Amino acid sequence: MTSSQENAEQAAGEFNLEPDPRVLPMLGEINIDQWRCVAELIDNAVDGFLKESRAGTAVVHAQVDVHLPQADVDGATLRIIDNGSGMAPDVLERAVRAGWSGNNPIDSLGLFGMGFNIATARLGSVTEVWTTRKGEMEWHGLRIDFDALRRQRHFRTPHLKRPKADPDQHGTEITLKQLKPEQRRWLAKNANQTAMRKRLAQAYSSMLRTDGIPISFSLYVNHKRIEARQHCLWNQDRVVPGPGGTGIHAVMPLNNLLADRLYCTNCMSWLVEASVGGSCPNCEAAGSVVKRARKVTGWLGIQRYLDQSDFGIDFIRNGRKIEIGNKDLFSWHDGENEEREYPIDDQRNRGRIVGEIHIDHCRVSYAKDRFDRADPTWDEMVRLVRGEGPLRPEKAKDLGYGPNDSPLFMLFKAFRRTSPQSKAAGAYARILIVKDNARASEMANAFHDGNPEYQDDTKWWELVEAADRDLLYGQGGGPASGGADSGASSSGPGGQLPPGLLDDPSAAGGVQAPNPEPAGTPSKPPPPPRREVPLLSRRYHHSSSGLKWNVLAFEVGSSDPELPTGSPWGMVLGDVPTKTYHFLFDPGHPVFRSITMTARDALLTQLAFMTIDQTRSSAHSPDVAQILSELREEYSEETALDFKTLPGDASAILVDVARGIVSACPENERASLFNSLNLQEQTAVMRALAAKKIKPAEATVDGAFLASAPFEIVRSIVEQRPDLCFDGRLWDAAYAALDYVDPEITDEARVSVLTRYLGLMSDAIWLSKQDSGDLADSPRDEVIRAVMSLGLLKPDTEPTS
Repeated sequence: MTSSQENAEQAAGEFNLEPDPRVLPMLGEINIDQWRCVAELIDNAVDGFLKESRAGTAVVHAQVDVHLPQADVDGATLRIIDNGSGMAPDVLERAVRAGWSGNNPIDSLGLFGMGFNIATARLGSVTEVWTTRKGEMEWHGLRIDFDALRRQRHFRTPHLKRPKADPDQHGTEITLKQLKPEQRRWLAKNANQTAMRKRLAQAYSSMLRTDGIPISFSLYVNHKRIEARQHCLWNQDRVVPGPGGTGIHAVMPLNNLLADRLYCTNCMSWLVEASVGGSCPNCEAAGSVVKRARKVTGWLGIQRYLDQSDFGIDFIRNGRKIEIGNKDLFSWHDGENEEREYPIDDQRNRGRIVGEIHIDHCRVSYAKDRFDRADPTWDEMVRLVRGEGPLRPEKAKDLGYGPNDSPLFMLFKAFRRTSPQSKAAGAYARILIVKDNARASEMANAFHDGNPEYQDDTKWWELVEAADRDLLYGQGGGPASGGADSGASSSGPGGQLPPGLLDDPSAAGGVQAPNPEPAGTPSKPPPPPRREVPLLSRRYHHSSSGLKWNVLAFEVGSSDPELPTGSPWGMVLGDVPTKTYHFLFDPGHPVFRSITMTARDALLTQLAFMTIDQTRSSAHSPDVAQILSELREEYSEETALDFKTLPGDASAILVDVARGIVSACPENERASLFNSLNLQEQTAVMRALAAKKIKPAEATVDGAFLASAPFEIVRSIVEQRPDLCFDGRLWDAAYAALDYVDPEITDEARVSVLTRYLGLMSDAIWLSKQDSGDLADSPRDEVIRAVMSLGLLKPDTEPTS
């Protein structure tokens, strides 16, 4: 037979395109994290639970058990067991066939098909699946041995059976045997199992809750129940000022119902021209067109602590988190370039915006690790959540976008900052920020550990109030009498002090007055006036020695009976059962008038002494310098000179000053801010605007240019327009209000005030231009002076716009 005859005969017949058995083990070369492989097998069980729930026959006490290898030994296995409804033999046969899925692609996580084969091939070479339904007398099973399939060169495998003792039993068991050596080693490590538990607790958190969405089920790993990993959020009733005088809640619900659209369940495509129940115009599958419901639901919120990586939005499909802590919505895309917009106000790149968004109708990748960005429904969700344009108002305005009322923009506007914009009382409450972020993060660990005292945000709020109290009274937290006679209101956070910021006037030193004793009870001496200092009260841990100290800190008077006479501070065991120490300090003692000694320094010194006392032995003399330096490194971050972040801190405060000036300037006068500059200064402004791609037409008219101008020009505006800067407009210092009758004396006093603040600005400008190397080589006193200037330069008032 000639070659042409063979080709002709072959063309007349059919090709056999059944894949070679080598295809299945090759699927194991696809790089998928181990926890995702396990999750793929858990998804199979969850899909069964979902199917029964939608049919009105929900599985009672739905449960999945994962059994990971306990040791890296031959014969180790990985098992996934569920108590779902089970499968009939014919369904089981199709379920494990590569590329087949018994679920519709709308309401399920995926089930078997390619995901099953990829996950099992990734971890091992032999997989056994057993399943049974209620009322059946036996289990049905099959064995997939990749090596055997490759040798026999076909996909046929025996139908296995085994008896069942209880006819009412139902469910499915998947066992992976002959685990790959590298996978077996990884799975057997305790640290990796802990990490897997955390990932599974995140991925299924929506369904591991008692009020799960769309269902609830229990998940166990090696007999240990996995609890849903919740976000450590500020309470939803916390409200801060938002755009236009609105109140922005710390948690914002999302509930967007979208119009139904036509969808092909065969090729999984959205359609425009088709009819329900008809053929798909793309793949021509008959009866595959359905009308599909669409909605975007969930929430966005603010975390109680900042972190460089632990923030972002979780995207969920049918209850399972596909992407965890994703940050894509925090960047602006103009079609060609991508620009990060959050976090940009924190010098350490820490964020706190989090969320959970359910988008069941969006398409995901085959590995179920990412939503398909090419799916038009993804772009639709992005517009709903973050709006059409940039999150930054100045950028959006410059590009011609209108007002943005999206939920992400509202949170961004209210909570983008991670330090107060001013030193006005209530500044920390206005942005819900804990001054000591290391402390906030430590308490978040207690939250995730399930400690009941840390589940709501009360302890974080106490730290916010304490920081604002320091702003109001200065370091020390308030007058010794505890009186609230400052005239400040204690209404909500709309520019006034939030409730609880000031202590109860009826209390002595911040401690509630005791209840009257019953008649005839011998009188007791009143308790000494003390005020707890939440910013210092915590559990301290010296890592090198392992010693831990529970400490409650109190401001006390010099006559406190537990404070040694004449001593600035003392430490006493205040509560024996809990081994809680009371650190007592007298803020009026002369030692605290030194710029190098604070109450925190005193506390850490005392703890260093106690650590030395506990670790001293005949063979070992503790190093006091080492112990104190370790404690200070751990607990004095906010007073440390961080040469990497100081220039950015200086720039941020100078920008706040610039924006404060514009805010204080009447709108009809803002154009004069630019027009009053000389030609050289105007040219420098134009260069700065061009570098940031800001159109000058509006920026030079509404004053917005000043936030991008060289800082020397901001200083020049302060010098030219003190009327916009003092007497409570930007800073509280009196200027125009000064009047010493004699005009010459009055002018001298005003020049003195202005010169002082211009000097502060010069220090800040110098600091903003240094890099970490420059600061490391600079005299320490010069750096400290500049840092002190930053604190004094921060505005005393919040900008009004």
